[in-house]
Amino acid sequence: MLPAPKYLEWARRHYGRVRYDLASSGIPTASPADFAIRPALGQPDAWGRLRAAIARHNQVPPAEAAGVLGASHGLWLGFTAMLDRGDEALVEEPTYEPLLIAAEAAGASVRRFDRGPACRFQLDPERVIAAVTPKTKVVAITNLHNPSGSRASDAAMRSIARRLDAQGGFLFVDEIYAPFDDFVDRDGVFHLSARRLYGNIVTTGSLTKAYGLGPQRVGWLLGPEFVIERVISALIATVGELPFVWMETAVSALERAFDLAVRGRRLLGNKRAKVGEWIAERPGLTWSDPQAGLFGLAMLRKDVDVRPAIAAGIGRHEVIVAPGFFFGIPNAFRLAWSLEENLLAEALDRLERLLLEAGLL
Repeated sequence: MLPAPKYLEWARRHYGRVRYDLASSGIPTASPADFAIRPALGQPDAWGRLRAAIARHNQVPPAEAAGVLGASHGLWLGFTAMLDRGDEALVEEPTYEPLLIAAEAAGASVRRFDRGPACRFQLDPERVIAAVTPKTKVVAITNLHNPSGSRASDAAMRSIARRLDAQGGFLFVDEIYAPFDDFVDRDGVFHLSARRLYGNIVTTGSLTKAYGLGPQRVGWLLGPEFVIERVISALIATVGELPFVWMETAVSALERAFDLAVRGRRLLGNKRAKVGEWIAERPGLTWSDPQAGLFGLAMLRKDVDVRPAIAAGIGRHEVIVAPGFFFGIPNAFRLAWSLEENLLAEALDRLERLLLEAGLL
């Protein structure tokens, strides 16, 4: 039996149900006025048109693209395509929990490399390459890094990919947050996909977090053609064929990517700077100081698990942040600013009250 990620179980219980939500990590869901779904039941050529739309969006050949039901689906399919039982997966620490579970489910043994506070959450290629063994088949990262919001450099990713290529391995990049803050150009093209950096880089992405289309689950997997062929085989084995209506919706959404990006930029506003100022005024906290995106990692100077305080805050103060425990740093929390800008100051005030009440500041 595949275990459900504890973080996702927790998020399903709480996200969207707390008024002062500093945990949800995506642009708020677009309304019908923001996103006009083309009224079509779907045609038999929908799969080919979807692959072409994904390829155009990411500037890759259609043979290197497959549609999936959100980036999480792409993560599972990608690991299934890249890993065999007995292979080794090297995963960043701290990280997004499903990376670990998907690698283990694919039969790999999992080892970790440090991408934490000691290296300022940067992707250090020397550190990663030093951890690679002859059995390493996949190095897995998030970009923007989840939970710190730090962006990996192209040079670092290219260096790691080159080392893995020498032994037939892959660099896997979950880049669901990578579009922040540049998004797409006027033609709806995203220019920052790591897939274009080196031949053995495999990526998963979607329109969920940066574009506000969470319910639509418009996702994709990009990679070498032979990996994508394995992904399509896994799709056929598990779902037969993705629904035509969903594929038509995905094509329509990709056509509206620029309009959705305009909305995303507007909703980001100046909230990141305001959160950074709030953190700087509280000496009991340190901050990952992300330069893009809509979340960062706040760390307590005390060595204590913040989950009890967060649980109490949900009920007493109607405020929520994501416990660092789920990412591997119990004395931290991921703080996001996806809520409406007029609620941010009150949300931060309530967060301070719960931290003071718990003796954490």
